[in-house]
Amino acid sequence: MEDFFGFITKNIVAIGTMAAAALVIMAYIANQRFKLWVVDFWATFPVIGTIARLSRDKTKGNNGWLRAEEKLCAAYKPFVNLITRRMFDQRIEYMRKSADLGRTPTPMWAWFLLVILVIAEGMGFSYLLGSWMAREGSANTHTLLMFAIVLVLCVILVALTHFAGHQYYRTSLLRSCFARYKERGSDEYSVHTVALKDDQDIDSREPDFKQTINRVGKHSHDVGSYAGGIIAIIAIAFIAIVSTYMRVQNMEAEMARVVTGEAHVASSSQASGNPFDALLLPESVTSSQNAADSQAKNEEMNAFSKEGLAAFAMLGFIFVITQIVGMGTGYKYGFAGRESDQAFKATGGFSTYEDYLSYYRPLRDMVNGRLKDLQQRIESKSHTKLSLNKSFDDFLREQRAQEMMEDPLTESNPAPETYPAVQPAVPVSAPVHTQPAVTATPPSAPAAPVEAPAPTLAAVQQEMLRLNNADAEKAYFLSLPDSMRSNPALLTWLKERKAVRAAAVQANDLF
Repeated sequence: MEDFFGFITKNIVAIGTMAAAALVIMAYIANQRFKLWVVDFWATFPVIGTIARLSRDKTKGNNGWLRAEEKLCAAYKPFVNLITRRMFDQRIEYMRKSADLGRTPTPMWAWFLLVILVIAEGMGFSYLLGSWMAREGSANTHTLLMFAIVLVLCVILVALTHFAGHQYYRTSLLRSCFARYKERGSDEYSVHTVALKDDQDIDSREPDFKQTINRVGKHSHDVGSYAGGIIAIIAIAFIAIVSTYMRVQNMEAEMARVVTGEAHVASSSQASGNPFDALLLPESVTSSQNAADSQAKNEEMNAFSKEGLAAFAMLGFIFVITQIVGMGTGYKYGFAGRESDQAFKATGGFSTYEDYLSYYRPLRDMVNGRLKDLQQRIESKSHTKLSLNKSFDDFLREQRAQEMMEDPLTESNPAPETYPAVQPAVPVSAPVHTQPAVTATPPSAPAAPVEAPAPTLAAVQQEMLRLNNADAEKAYFLSLPDSMRSNPALLTWLKERKAVRAAAVQANDLF
């Protein structure tokens, strides 16, 4: 261990730098806030930052945007990608029915704590094992082997115990639902899969435990498994027993070396040439002294052995407790539902939509400020007068409308239930020429009546815009000739118009 601490002392700067870099990388991967800080820092960086570079780009984009504005908003969009109230409620309902509401993913501090505990506990055992892997190796070789073994133990044990704890929670949940299933006397246990994209009210009439099964079970007749826990217990017991046995044997070897070394010192002193060492005292004098020395030596060795065994037992206990903490972490954190993790990420961990919007409001204000800064820079460098008044909120609304147009059947588009059924009694004034009713009076001209011309696409669109009412527009559409109702250009225009209306409704929820 002295060589190990010497290695640490000599390379403390390098080790500290590597640890700090590892922590920064882990924080960037795991923390969305940290990623946002990095993006915002680079956006506001002078001269070469995102805003500074984009301020030189005056290329026009789509729908009155500049490409520079679109690029800046797109850089921030992953961090402020809001969902509608209905989507939020659906995801909350999914987590509630899968018994995951209130649970969270494993936090970074918990992972860090588990890694530190496993490294600290396994360091001594790893050094002992590394010395056996390279008996003729140098101290540096033993130290490198120790680091490798610690890394392997850390990865395997942390992952295994966390998986075992999470599997135990999921299996306990499924088994409890299965027990309630049998109590009701149901003939067959089965899983009717409900995905996150489905309407979460689809199984509202079923018992609560059946709703949980539908979102937790991976396949029909899934009742979970304790295999992960059994494997973890076997691995923990094996490592604890083997490490304790190796420590005990190493202690006994050390005690044997001490006794052998003392005997060697005694024989060396007798052969040193000292005339007094060769004098033989009477047995009556030496026997009592030798017995006392032997008894003292035995007591010392027994005490040392008992102390070592107690220390090794304590180390084994600490190792087992450390692994239990890992399993408890896996049991406490994480989700049992198949898609609860995605639902949690979509809601941001909030339980109400108002809290969700309040959390993102400062972020939206910040991005609007960055966009305004970019617009002012572009206007100051432009040779012509520009009027740039787009905001990040406008960007979010247009993106939402575009997504709904690309996927008109998305769950955020409530088009199927937005408009009530058409009432045929609603009078509609439309510039459509209908054929006059036939009366008893014969026509004045001998020619047959001429059919009125069908309305043009432009006329129909103009009338739709004039009506500006869903019921009236639908009634007017039904009154059109079949050829116009099946016109592809008109159908495409109506779909886009419906998507814009739905986007406006969702914008009221978002802002």
